[in-house]
Amino acid sequence: MMPSQAYLTRIGMKGAEGMTKESEAWAEDLEALVESHLKTDGIAINSATNPLSSGASDAEISGVISQVQEKLHSVAPLMYKKPGRIAKSAYTLGDQVGMLPCSEKSDILVFVQGGGQVFPIGGPDDAAELFVTMADVKTGEILDLIELYPGGNFPSSAEVYFGPDLDVELASKNVGSIPRKTRKSGQ
Repeated sequence: MMPSQAYLTRIGMKGAEGMTKESEAWAEDLEALVESHLKTDGIAINSATNPLSSGASDAEISGVISQVQEKLHSVAPLMYKKPGRIAKSAYTLGDQVGMLPCSEKSDILVFVQGGGQVFPIGGPDDAAELFVTMADVKTGEILDLIELYPGGNFPSSAEVYFGPDLDVELASKNVGSIPRKTRKSGQ
C-alpha cells in the first residue's frame, strides 16, 4: 500500500484556502479505512515504505515512491476521464514500481487519493472524492480503479461516508478471498 494522499480545501467568503493539518489527518483516515476493508476481505497488507529485507534506505524508498506517485499523477487525469480503458491495459506506471521493496512479497500496489471541498455552515453541501487505484506491482499496469463521491460531513468519519460504498465496490470487483455472493455490504 502506497502512502495515501488527500487534500481538503475550505471554500469561504475569501475564496479557497488549503487545510494542511486537516488534510494530513484525513489522508490517514482514508488509508486506515481502505486498509481495514481490504484486510476484512482477507488481503494481507504491506506498506510500500517498509524496507522489508531489501536493505534500502529511507531516502531511496522515498525517491522511488515519489517517482511512482508522479507517474500516477501524470496518467490519472486520462484514467479518471476514460476508466473503461483500464480493462484494455491502457494505463501503466512503468517498471519503477518493481523497485519498491514491497514488490518482492506483493502482487498489487494500492493507491488511496482523496480530495474534498468544505463549505461554511449554511453553504452548499461539502463534496468529496476518493480514488482507490490498483496496479500490478511487477509491471506497473493499472488493474482497477474505484471512484467514490459522497456528500455530507465527510471529514468527520471516513467509515460512515465512504465505507459502505467501498464495500459494494470491492464486492462488485471480487477483491479479496470472500466470494462475491456471500459478501454483505458493510461487513
